[in-house]
Amino acid sequence: MMDFTTRRQVSVEEEENGMGKLPEHVMDSVLERLPLQEIIRTSILSKKWRYKWTTMKAVVFDEQISNKLAENGAFGRHGFTRVINQVLLLHKGSSISKFYLYIPNMFVDSFQEVDQWILFLSTKGVEDLTIANSIQLYQLPSCLFSCLELRKLELGKCIFKPPLQFEGFPYLEIQLTTSY
Repeated sequence: MMDFTTRRQVSVEEEENGMGKLPEHVMDSVLERLPLQEIIRTSILSKKWRYKWTTMKAVVFDEQISNKLAENGAFGRHGFTRVINQVLLLHKGSSISKFYLYIPNMFVDSFQEVDQWILFLSTKGVEDLTIANSIQLYQLPSCLFSCLELRKLELGKCIFKPPLQFEGFPYLEIQLTTSY
């Protein structure tokens, strides 16, 4: 029979010889290639992985995960916003360089939560921001125009109305695309 001390030694050995021994840059590389749902699941791999997802530089709520959150109802009527709020609340990294948000076709009382997320991102040095909105038009909040580090901005069904004193995003790369 294995006692607590023996089990703890085996666990420490597994962590030292397995996934917990990977260098930080390799762990980051693994996380960058996984969908958000799988990223959060990596927290059970070892102590070193437990909160690694909270420092990720890319936070992606793509169509697949957003629809799943909206349809499941596992988190109640406002599960979609609750999960995103939790992920952002628990984020401990100094920056979020990429944020992708697909807003599913669901009942939304207002875009106040989205405004708050953009305000949060404006303090995290976001460089790549995508808002793929599938519902009614969304008036972007004025705090978006303080995201001066933006290099890429993709918007769907959004009203882009910069303040009069706005001088532009200095690093934004213009890419023209046509859709038929």
